[in-house]
Amino acid sequence: MSYDALVQDISTLPKEYFPEVAHFLELLKFKVMVQTHQQPSSLRQLGGFEGQIKIADDFDDTPTGFEDYL
Repeated sequence: MSYDALVQDISTLPKEYFPEVAHFLELLKFKVMVQTHQQPSSLRQLGGFEGQIKIADDFDDTPTGFEDYL
């Protein structure tokens, strides 16, 4: 299938399906990467959100009124 034919087929789909097409393309790119034993261009790093998420000090405390259920 040529590139132009693929574009033509995609353009006949309703626009609400475009995100699904994009996700499928990402899956295919990952499949090619795995088959060719390439490393992903950007691996996630541990602690990438450090300092950006705040959790209340009493997060693990039992909420008021729920003591009987624990």
